[in-house]
Amino acid sequence: MRNIFIAIIAIMCIQASWGQMISGTVSDTNGEPLPGVTIVVSGTSRGATTNFDGEYSISASSGDILQFTYIGMKAKTVTVSNQSVINIVLEEDSEQLDEVIVTAFGISQEKKALGYAAQSIDAEAITQTKQTNIVNALQGQVAGVQITNSGGAPGQSARIIIRGINSLDPSADNQPLFVVDGVPIDNSTVESGGTPRGLSNRASDINPNDIESMSVLKGAAATALYGVRAANGAVIITTKKGKAGQVNINVNTSVGFEELNRLPELQGQYGQGFSGEYDPTSFWPSWGAPISEVAASEPGHKYQDNWNRAFDTGVQTDHSISVSGGSENATFYGSFGRFDQKGIIPFSDWARTSAKISGNVKLNEKFDFNGSINYTNSGGNRVPHDRFMERMMYWAETQDVRDYINEDGTMRTYGNTNPIYDARFSTYEDDVNRVIGNLNFNYSPWEWITLSYRIGTDFYSDMRTEITPGPKGIDGENALSSTGFIEETRINSKDITSNFYITLQKDWSEDLNTTLRLGNDIFQRKYDRVTLRGEDYVIPDFFNVNNTRQVFNSQGKSIRRLVGFYGDLMVNYKDYLYLNVTGRNDISSTLPKDNNSFFYPSVNLGYVFSENFDMPTWFTFGKLRASWAQVGKDTNPHILGSTFVSPDVFPLNGEVGFSRNSTFGDPALKPELTTSIEVGAQLSFFQSRLDLDVTYYKSNAEDQIIPVPISDGTGFSSYITNAGEIENSGFEFVLGGDIIKNENFQWTATANLSMNDNEIKSIREGIDEIVVGTQFGYAGSTTTMKLIEGDAYGNLYGTSYQRFGAAEDATTLDRNLPLVIGSNGFPERNAEQLILGNAVPKWIGGLRNMFSYKNFELSFLVDFRADVEQYNQFDNFLSAFGKNDYTLARNDFRVFDGVLADGSVNTQEVWLGQGTGPDGEDYGAGFWRNYYRGVTENFVQDASYVKLRNISLAYNLSSNTLDRLPFKSFRVSLAANNIILYSPWDGFDPESFSAGAGGNAVGFTGLGFPGTQSYYLTFNFGL
Repeated sequence: MRNIFIAIIAIMCIQASWGQMISGTVSDTNGEPLPGVTIVVSGTSRGATTNFDGEYSISASSGDILQFTYIGMKAKTVTVSNQSVINIVLEEDSEQLDEVIVTAFGISQEKKALGYAAQSIDAEAITQTKQTNIVNALQGQVAGVQITNSGGAPGQSARIIIRGINSLDPSADNQPLFVVDGVPIDNSTVESGGTPRGLSNRASDINPNDIESMSVLKGAAATALYGVRAANGAVIITTKKGKAGQVNINVNTSVGFEELNRLPELQGQYGQGFSGEYDPTSFWPSWGAPISEVAASEPGHKYQDNWNRAFDTGVQTDHSISVSGGSENATFYGSFGRFDQKGIIPFSDWARTSAKISGNVKLNEKFDFNGSINYTNSGGNRVPHDRFMERMMYWAETQDVRDYINEDGTMRTYGNTNPIYDARFSTYEDDVNRVIGNLNFNYSPWEWITLSYRIGTDFYSDMRTEITPGPKGIDGENALSSTGFIEETRINSKDITSNFYITLQKDWSEDLNTTLRLGNDIFQRKYDRVTLRGEDYVIPDFFNVNNTRQVFNSQGKSIRRLVGFYGDLMVNYKDYLYLNVTGRNDISSTLPKDNNSFFYPSVNLGYVFSENFDMPTWFTFGKLRASWAQVGKDTNPHILGSTFVSPDVFPLNGEVGFSRNSTFGDPALKPELTTSIEVGAQLSFFQSRLDLDVTYYKSNAEDQIIPVPISDGTGFSSYITNAGEIENSGFEFVLGGDIIKNENFQWTATANLSMNDNEIKSIREGIDEIVVGTQFGYAGSTTTMKLIEGDAYGNLYGTSYQRFGAAEDATTLDRNLPLVIGSNGFPERNAEQLILGNAVPKWIGGLRNMFSYKNFELSFLVDFRADVEQYNQFDNFLSAFGKNDYTLARNDFRVFDGVLADGSVNTQEVWLGQGTGPDGEDYGAGFWRNYYRGVTENFVQDASYVKLRNISLAYNLSSNTLDRLPFKSFRVSLAANNIILYSPWDGFDPESFSAGAGGNAVGFTGLGFPGTQSYYLTFNFGL
């Protein structure tokens, strides 16, 4: 590592120049100098910017092409000859005052023409954050978008929600549609059964180095053309493509290290045993005698600091190479990438190998076609992270957790299961092969008409093997399982998308032009999952299903088709008034025949008033926008009427068995309907040095398709029907500015802030509540996330301390009321579940700063969430086993602050310890086990945070230095993620949650894989 840094410094210090120095000034048509104009030598990384007087200088050789670009001005190119001074005049280009954004079906549109909010982030913003999962790259960078990580495991999933939850169904997918180069792809997360293993969401298969940009379409008006599948928004991914010119080769290589980024506040004074007594064989890890006292008589007895020592230093390596180029009539792009990650939990790993090739061919002025194919292989060993963390709870702090295996391969332990031994031998390996491809054809027989056809496929196979060994047959061994098992899972999913549309363009006059698209969209998904499980090994350590005494199997298959017909009319009047009207009719195979065809429209209007009125010179751009839209939504396949399932125990002795499913689907089921409105403004000041975007939105999703409980007398336990409505509303703010912009130094900042209100407007009569999920807590401290009419989505219910003066019909805990203290001197518990908090953040936002000084670049991204609570199951377990630092008060006397049942102030002193106290009273298992751990209120905690998500420092070699090296460009960067975290949360990273990305119960932290912080060194070469 030392040699690497010496080499970097040496390269940075090389100062030699070839070529000639070109200087000059850049001004507008009025002769006013333009500061901040970008000048680049075409085909190289050499560049410069003008100072406040419009002056510049750059090294270039005869024959080089200089490109001059500036926001709001038409770009200009000049070929260098023998001159040393080149003065440039740039003309205003109102069409360039706004960025181009990729919308539905890969159509590029000027953002100023849109009547709805949409945001885009470029390749640099994606790769700079060093995220292996492209979903995480959006964290903190897009208003109204909430990203939730399910932990820091290698390849672990991430969940994305745009503008709140839209479904009352606990199992519904509330995530947006992902689209790659115009083709929708699968982003599902198929978690393992039983013990969660942190499986990947399928968008993580995409190599971030291949992405050119990502656009986020938020409301129904933005996604109306995509129909049913984009009812929750859409993420439009555009990958890199070849450009005409010389062949470019880009090599990227990086290495990173990661470690645990946060631990709960733990105590290290008390060790193994119970009731203050030391017992080296005790199950109880931390209720024993003080470690220092026992150490005086027991050699080697000490605090092992297992919570730090159990975790490894994770390692990541990422290597990729791309080749691109072509001519005016044909271009190509190819890439290959390899990513490897070893996690902080021992023996956890994940890898991704990706290859991509794409090309574009223009046969003549009327016909062109293009296509791409992307292959990915990914997978790894997914350790049982919740079991690992739970067994760390049980493991004594005076026993060395790293000393986990005997010479004969059996587990070394004092009695409890060693978590590292379990991580090594309870394996779960997945191996995913995936192909995403598309072909696009465009034919324009006349200038005013274009016929386009796109066909795409997304196919993946997921092969999984889970193994837990049984006994080895060695005397005295502590086996992980009395029988052991092996489970083989095979998942195949195949999507085919066909999209044909006609584009009609007409300029009716100089002031009015229209674009009309009419099309047909067809989607089909086939899904097949087969599981084979064998239990009770005959021969130890021979892991084959044929080596087990009991074999079980199951299979699930489904097919879904969706046919859509759509129209899209765009009207442009004088480049300041933009009207967009769409309509789509879908026919879904998952709905009853009488209701499977449904139509929904949208209309949006954009008014660029700065193009219609004379504005002050400091006011660059102003637009108002508004939209109204509806979008339908179908349901899962094969749920209508009565269906049959085969229990896991069949076939049995050659006999097959099927039973009627306990769920019945309404034969008259209707599609859900979401109606949304949106208004906003986009403003720009001081030649686009300051930009502001403000949006208000409201959406109502009615006729919600959810399973509702019914009487068992019907022969079923639940009935899938239309049974509710949910509403989301909120504000989004995006503020960006070029704070400083001169020849040598630039400072650009972008901030976003969003607020969302959610309300369950109605639930069908007779349904009191809908349970989204529950999480276990000791002695009655289990918490539940459930939905009740009139409340907000995400409310967490649980037990609490009794409060004096609380209303009998109160549904929400009032923490300001005094505690009720019982006759024994301890707080009384309220067994009824009350609302203790809400797991959906009220506020989310982020701030990205970018600095450049000569050849140096510095950027950092800070994001936050506020007004959110989660259930801290770690804290519940830690308190039960005496590991929190607050349990150091176990031998203290305390008078609990509160009142007795009659309202008088409590004055009774009680002991917090276990067994018989100094006062002669028997306190049993003590306060922390008898009272504290059994009250959910103690563990529903503020999970707000502010996080330094990423910081990056980069250096680009100067053009003078590059002239002496065989590179067109050379860049070295240092980056760090999650190195600063501020939160009132006492535990591991509060961002992590226990469910996979496909789940909706985000209020539970569980015992999941803890969060990490990471550091990277990256080299990028252009050849």
